Amino acid sequence: MGNNYITKVAKKLANLQLAISFLFIIGIIIAIGTIIEQDQSLSFYKENYPENNPMFGFLTWKIITFLNLDQIYTAWWFLVLLLLFASSLIACTFTTQIPSIKTFKLWKFYNRPERVKKLNISESINNGLFNTLAYQCNDNRYHFFRQQKKGYAYSGLLGRVAPAIVHASIVFLLLGSTLGSFSGFTAQEIVPRGEISHIQNLTKFGNFSYIPQKTSFRVNDFWITYTKDLKTDQFYSDLSLLSEDGKEIKRKTIFVNEPLIFNDMVFYQTDWDIVGMKLRLPTQEVFQLPLKKITKGGRKFWFGSLTIDKSNDKKISILVNDLKGKISIYDSKGILLGESLIGNSVTIENNVSVQFIEFLTSTGLQIKSDPGIQTVYLAFLLLMLSIYVSFFTYSQIWLLETRAKIVVGGKSNRAVLFFQQEFRKILKRAEKVLP
Repeated sequence: MGNNYITKVAKKLANLQLAISFLFIIGIIIAIGTIIEQDQSLSFYKENYPENNPMFGFLTWKIITFLNLDQIYTAWWFLVLLLLFASSLIACTFTTQIPSIKTFKLWKFYNRPERVKKLNISESINNGLFNTLAYQCNDNRYHFFRQQKKGYAYSGLLGRVAPAIVHASIVFLLLGSTLGSFSGFTAQEIVPRGEISHIQNLTKFGNFSYIPQKTSFRVNDFWITYTKDLKTDQFYSDLSLLSEDGKEIKRKTIFVNEPLIFNDMVFYQTDWDIVGMKLRLPTQEVFQLPLKKITKGGRKFWFGSLTIDKSNDKKISILVNDLKGKISIYDSKGILLGESLIGNSVTIENNVSVQFIEFLTSTGLQIKSDPGIQTVYLAFLLLMLSIYVSFFTYSQIWLLETRAKIVVGGKSNRAVLFFQQEFRKILKRAEKVLP
């Protein structure tokens, strides 16, 4: 009784129209997820989807949060829909595709010449060539079977496996993406050069995400390269991963599109910043001057101020545009006093000399972990394999020996013209044996 019930449910889930319906609904929901911003704060949705001015006349932040439209890809109802879609594919694979593959391997003999003649292509040749035809079929990579005066051959059975591989790839893709949504995380860190940090500033994480705290990382160095016209070419971070006792596990210089990979974590280079600079004052004291980043008109520069005479509260302003080393010095009225470079000294008011030693920089890192990424890669590998396998043509040939002639017929699921040429070539080679 239990097996019969499972079989009935599986056959209903294996319905093609049902699977297409699931896929259509999933596509619509994903489209909604691209319109409505995902994983934002409640204040963001209150500001952008207010009740007094709802989007499309009805969409407010209350509806979005109630229906989990702000976290579609981890919502329970979306997971149920994915589960039903995957179940439909698995049911179709085991109730339809795998049994059909077994059926294609069965020996299919025709007892009446009329059935052979109704095939896509058929010919009649002289008796006595049955064994020769069988040899020619084998020579053309056909699997040939004989039963008395009847024969059957097939080729390209691998092509019938392609739909099952496609279903398997989709199931693995759903599994891997779901695992990544619930177990992965994304963090953004701004770490000064020479400092040690842990993963702490999470921007996205799942319900079952594990954040490793025993592994820390150190920014050994950070630098930028420039093109000939002094535009930013690339920025680099020299990173070291450290164990719980501070020992270096792995070290690599990363840059854009060249991350550091360790276990399930990937460290990407994303941004950079100048947090300050080291100065040597006339008293030979080394002073760290903090700099503030200001963005205006798509450009950014860093600004700081330094008191050079405490008695009359005289200040100078320091302006930095990039890491090329050029520094501009202004007085309190905004008048340019001079320019200098990192490593050089500059003399300002009252013969006060200040040396600019180095920039204090920080690097922007994005740290991602996706435990399901390997499963997703496997899914795409299977999908590419299924595309290759689908090009195999499944062809069948039947032979039936009568009193006067041998009736030969065949059919193919694709590349019909090529199959017809191959079919006639087999017959011509067999007929050449006759004296």
